[in-house]
Amino acid sequence: SGDGTSLVEKLAQLEMMEKRENQIYGHAIFQSQRMNFLPSYNIPTPANYKLAAGDEVVIDIWGAVSQNLIQEISPEGSIIIPDLGPVYLAGQTVEQAEKGLKVQLGRIYSGITAEEPTTFIRLSLGRIRSLSVNVVGDVKTPGTFTLPSLATITSAIYMAGGPTEIGSVRNIKIYRNNKLLETFDLYKFMLDGDFKSNVRLEDNDLIKVSAYTNLVKIAGEVKRPMIYEMTNSETVAKLLEYSGGFTGEANEDRIHITRKTGARSESFDLLK
Repeated sequence: SGDGTSLVEKLAQLEMMEKRENQIYGHAIFQSQRMNFLPSYNIPTPANYKLAAGDEVVIDIWGAVSQNLIQEISPEGSIIIPDLGPVYLAGQTVEQAEKGLKVQLGRIYSGITAEEPTTFIRLSLGRIRSLSVNVVGDVKTPGTFTLPSLATITSAIYMAGGPTEIGSVRNIKIYRNNKLLETFDLYKFMLDGDFKSNVRLEDNDLIKVSAYTNLVKIAGEVKRPMIYEMTNSETVAKLLEYSGGFTGEANEDRIHITRKTGARSESFDLLK
């Protein structure tokens, strides 16, 4: 052919296009090796991360006194500090725990709480704890998974192999202590950058992936022709937004819709 692409290559490209057009948007992301959703251990501890039994804390003391303590928080929620005894840290953020420690350590090192301190402390997180979560419903490998405690909903769905062909990426529910905590919508996460619903997991959380409600295939002159999962309240305009909008070749004045419900089917044009 004139553009230097062989017929075999063109057929392979068409096959890839066809494969993509028949894929549900959002499903392949959980199969990607490049995006495994597991938290990095090299990131700073998030400000709202709460300490719990099994977390390892590192306490650095320097200045007039120099000391380094590394301890794991006990099942009772405390660490033992020499000459001071047990100090309870469970349920506190790193920042809260550091403030409390300053007060406690000020009893044995007066330089910490002096008007002009001569002794300083810093509390940081060492090795983080593991937690167990259950993933049920329409995922490829439902079950109980052990994850690092910085993991979020997407980490758990990734570990469960992602949704099945009938699994939803828009109606993922997380239950904590038998109560619905959050409903996660992957499209809001991917397309709007809404990270709020991708909550951090806690031990014994249950994540349920429901079956999809509506699947709509969009083909032709749009930037990302694929199958999209749509909610009952979403319109054609939203579908066009999800598919990246029209290409330069598109006739934007006419969109053809084919709808099939059981044995009944209808076909009509949507005119601008």
